[in-house]
Amino acid sequence: MMFKRRFLTTCAALALGALAPQAQAQEFPTKPVRILVPFPAGGAVDIIARLMSTDMATSLGTSVVVENRPGASGNIAFDAVAKAPGDGYTLIMASASLAINKSLIKSTPFDPRKDFTPIGLVAMVPSVLVVNKDLPVNTVQELIAHGKAHPGTLNYGSNGNGTTQHLAATMFSLRSGVPITHVPYKGVDQLLPDLVSGRIQLSFNNVASMQSQLKAGNIRALAVGREQRWSGMPQLPTYQEAGIGGLEYASWVGLLGPAGLPAPVVDKLSKAMTVALANAQTRERIEAGGNELKASSPSAFGQFFHQEIDSWAKAIAAAGLKAE
Repeated sequence: MMFKRRFLTTCAALALGALAPQAQAQEFPTKPVRILVPFPAGGAVDIIARLMSTDMATSLGTSVVVENRPGASGNIAFDAVAKAPGDGYTLIMASASLAINKSLIKSTPFDPRKDFTPIGLVAMVPSVLVVNKDLPVNTVQELIAHGKAHPGTLNYGSNGNGTTQHLAATMFSLRSGVPITHVPYKGVDQLLPDLVSGRIQLSFNNVASMQSQLKAGNIRALAVGREQRWSGMPQLPTYQEAGIGGLEYASWVGLLGPAGLPAPVVDKLSKAMTVALANAQTRERIEAGGNELKASSPSAFGQFFHQEIDSWAKAIAAAGLKAE
């Protein structure tokens, strides 16, 4: 009888232990949620995360804190989330760098396919080719001619190795035959002063990050990385129209958590994200930066994310780039 009671007590304890994670998931959230941003403040990913955080906090019934964790082409923040507990309290507002880095950086300490749980795609982020105002070019073809006439004089800035800016510039150089030197930065806040001062001459960067300096006349836009022209700058040609096709690239912004997030937690976070993007003011401010809202379900984003890993790997191999 004593053995039987102990056996039943043990079974009950094990059953309760097995139910505990599910019960915790149902109660989620009981404390603040952190969204890590892999770049400094001021870039498209940061702006979108901060615009969404207020409405997400209201939906979740807890505060949502945006924390910038720049460095190593986003890998510092990506790795922190990959190693975080799978409870939904540490998330990442990621960019395409998460799909790219594994193909370009040998020491990437995480597996993008296995170490993250997709929650939702937020937006596509088209880029513009911009040049310093003092560079004597007004079109893509004039830039190509200038680069060929003055080899070794053009430097471009990116938000780091493995970013879409880095790859876009590499593709541009290969297709145009113009050598341009890469100057990587931790983020756009460090890049912009050097672009405005002329220390670097050009950048392939997102519209939102460049708008203030474009409006001030300190830089000029030559082309937009979209299949069609953008209504916010209707005068700006696409690369195809500018005579150099194959550069219709775009980054993206999406929300992910660590691997193993319980389905109820993913569902709550996905619904909070959807509510935030349904806010007309939030949508307007996100789209004002040239971003295209693409809110999706967790499963749709998962499929998209894995396709992105494959397509960028092929593009990197075609460009002859190797992991360093």
